[in-house]
Amino acid sequence: MQTEFPARINARQVGYARGWRWIVEAFYLVRQQPLTWMLLAGGYLLIHFAVAAIPLLGAPLTFFLAPIFAGGFVLAAQQAEQGRELKLRALFAGFDRAPRALLNVGMLYLALLLLAMMLLSAAMPLLGLQLIAAQNAQELPRLEGPVGLFMLLSAALMFLLSLCYWFAPALVVLNGLGPWQALRDSFRGGIANWQAVLLSAFMLAVLLFLAVLPLGLGLLLWFPVLYVTAYTGWKDLFAPQAA
Repeated sequence: MQTEFPARINARQVGYARGWRWIVEAFYLVRQQPLTWMLLAGGYLLIHFAVAAIPLLGAPLTFFLAPIFAGGFVLAAQQAEQGRELKLRALFAGFDRAPRALLNVGMLYLALLLLAMMLLSAAMPLLGLQLIAAQNAQELPRLEGPVGLFMLLSAALMFLLSLCYWFAPALVVLNGLGPWQALRDSFRGGIANWQAVLLSAFMLAVLLFLAVLPLGLGLLLWFPVLYVTAYTGWKDLFAPQAA
């Protein structure tokens, strides 16, 4: 029996300042059950590093599994907002809801990243960039040419690709989209609200820097807020509105 997915989810357009509000709203949700959120985030990080340590297969497996756990965090955030007490098994909710679609999100996103790297490599000679081999073992290969322009183009392309993934796990588990549809509509919603997404990403980076200052203890709070921000952003742009 073939699964039928919604054709398209239209995203709302919001002001750029909403990108900061997504983080604030995520913090309020995490603050209600901070210990549980920290345990969920810590459990995921342990699994992530354990899988990443597997020779050869570790790196791609982390890409494939990341959306499944991201879907679990989104579902946990929805439960927390409804006033329900979170359990540690919420970490694996993505495996119950839509594991195949979420796994395919990770596979498609990895394929897009590899394609982007190939395009950037092909663009290097067109931009006049040359890779100069190291003269000895103490030196590293270096680029010569318009390196700044190349870095800017690379950052812009990576940001555009990140928009494909930003809301995709939430669109799968909360809107019932298929993997390709989720990546497509995540990109459409992200590009329509790129200023809000960029502000959110920038502020999360600033908060990450602050979180590592007190011996890294702030990471215990930063990681849950990072994951829940995907839910608060989805709710602002894609959640069905009450009639």
